[in-house]
Amino acid sequence: MQNDKEIIVQIMKGLQWTSGTAAVVIGILLAATLVQMHIHAPVTDSDYSAFTQLIDRNPSDQNLREEVRALDMLARRAYFTSLYQIRFGTIIFFIAAAIFLIMWNIRITLFPAPPAPPGEKVSCWKRQTQSAKTVALTSAAIVAAAALFGINHKYQLTSTFTAKRGAIVDSDKFSQWWMNFRGPGGTGIAVYANAPVRFDGETMAGIKWKTETPLEGFSSPVVYNNKVFLTGGSKDIRQVYCFDVNDGALLWARDVKISNQPAPKVDKETGYAAPTAACDGKNVYAIFATGELAAFTLAGKQVWARFLGIPDNHYGHSSSLITANGLLYVQLDEYDNGKLLALDTKTGKTVWEATRTVLSWASPILINTGVRRELILVDNEYASSYDPASGKMLWNKDCLYGEVGPSAAFANGMVFTANEYASATGIDVVNTDEEGKPAVRWSWRGDLPNTASPAAIDSLLFLATATGIVSCINTNSGETLWTHIFDRGFYSSPIISGGSVLLFDRNGLMHAFAAAAEFELITSSAIGEPVMTTPAVLDGYLIVRGNKYLYRIDGNY
Repeated sequence: MQNDKEIIVQIMKGLQWTSGTAAVVIGILLAATLVQMHIHAPVTDSDYSAFTQLIDRNPSDQNLREEVRALDMLARRAYFTSLYQIRFGTIIFFIAAAIFLIMWNIRITLFPAPPAPPGEKVSCWKRQTQSAKTVALTSAAIVAAAALFGINHKYQLTSTFTAKRGAIVDSDKFSQWWMNFRGPGGTGIAVYANAPVRFDGETMAGIKWKTETPLEGFSSPVVYNNKVFLTGGSKDIRQVYCFDVNDGALLWARDVKISNQPAPKVDKETGYAAPTAACDGKNVYAIFATGELAAFTLAGKQVWARFLGIPDNHYGHSSSLITANGLLYVQLDEYDNGKLLALDTKTGKTVWEATRTVLSWASPILINTGVRRELILVDNEYASSYDPASGKMLWNKDCLYGEVGPSAAFANGMVFTANEYASATGIDVVNTDEEGKPAVRWSWRGDLPNTASPAAIDSLLFLATATGIVSCINTNSGETLWTHIFDRGFYSSPIISGGSVLLFDRNGLMHAFAAAAEFELITSSAIGEPVMTTPAVLDGYLIVRGNKYLYRIDGNY
C-alpha cells in the first residue's frame, strides 16, 4: 500500500515538474518571439523601407521589383506565422501552467508531508514559507499567463431586403455628388457612366486645372455643389480645405486644433490626414490621426468639434467618415477600446455607441439590401453589420485575418470582403438561413489586396493588390474570371463607371479597363506624380489627389 502511494506521488511529481518546466520554456520562447516581432515587424523594418525607396528610383528594373516583392512576402509571412505561433503557444502555456498548479495542489492535499518525528517541531516560519511558495507560484503563473495573453492580444493587431447594381443607400439629390470615400454608399460605384479615361499630365491635355495642396495627406477628395473638400496634416497642424471645382482655386482653409496632447507616431504611408472627409449637403466633417474631429459649414464656419482621444494603433488612424439621415458614423477601431460612433451632425453629440474590440484601418460602407439598411464594417477578424439607426449588431462573420485596410464591397445582395493573408469572401445578406443570419457562399484564395478596397457590380468583383495584380472574380461562384499583372502596385481603390473600371497605380498611371468577364485594357494615362488616393467621379470629370497636387480631369482630348 505504501509502495502504491509512493508511485502515485512520484507520478504526480513528474507531471507537476514536467508541466512546470514546459510552461517556463514556452513562456521564454513566447517572450523571445514577441521581442523579435517588435524589433523586426515589417511595418518598421528600415531595410524594407530602403528597398521600396530604391524601387521608386528604378521603376523599370523588373528584377529589383520581383526581389522586393519576394522580400515583402517573406517578411509578412514570417510575421503572421509568428502571430499564429504566439496564439498556439499561449494556449499550450495556459494548459501546462494549469496542469502544474492542479498537480501541486492535489499532491499536497491528498498526500501531505509526514508529521515531524516526536519531539521535533516544524517551525511556524517553515510552514508559512511552504504556503507562501505555493501562493507565490500560483500567483506568478496567473500573472505570467495574463501578461502573455495581454501582449498577445496587443500583437494580434486587433461588437461588445436587394440592390442590384450597387450600394447607393438613397437615390436622391445627393447621389449625383461624391460626398464620402468611394462615393455613394462608400462602395466605389459611380452614378455617372461618362468618366474620362484619356489625359496627359505632362502636357496637361485633358486636365482642366492643377492646384498645389497646402499640406500632404492620403485622404481622398469629396465633392458637393461645385466644391471640393480635402484634408491635410502634419505633426504640428491639421487642416480642412475647400477648392472651387471649376478653376481649382482655394476658397478656404481651416485649422483643426482641439487637443493639446502630443501628436501620435504614425506610419509614413498613413500620415496624419488619411481619413477621407464626408459631406451631407450642409456641413463637411473631418477627422485626423490625432482623434480630432470637426464640422464646418460649406462656407468654412466651424459648427462643432470633438476630441475623441488619440487612436491606439501602430499605423495611425485611417478610417473614413460617412453620413446618412442626420448621423455621422465614425469607425474608431483600436487595440482595446475601439468603438463605432453615430454622432448628431448638427451638434456632434453621441446618439449611440457600439463597442468594438478588434483593430482595423478600413472604412464603413452603407448598403440597402432591399429589406433594410445596414452599416458594414470590417476589421482584423470579422465582417460585421450594424443597424444604422440604433447601433445594434445585426450579424458578424469570422472571415478575415491580418492587418485589414480594404473596406467591404456590395452587389447583388452580397457583401464581399478581402484582405492579404486571409481570403476574399462572398456573404449572402439576402438569402439568409433559418435564423436570419447571412451565409458565406464562397471563399477565394489568390492575390489579395492589403490597402485597395474591392469593387463589385452585377456578377463581377474586382481586386487590386499592392504588387500590381488585378483579379476579376464571379460574385456568384467565387470563380476566377481573369487575372492581369500591371507594372506597379495599387493603393488607390478601383472605381466602376459604367462599363469601365478606373484604377490609379502608385506611379500615377490610371488604367481604364472593361468591367467585363474578360480582361480588356481600354487605355492607360499618366497624371505625372504618384497617386495613393481614390478619385472622385462626377458627371464627365474626375477629381484626383496626387502626392502634391489636386487635379480636375475632363479628359478625352
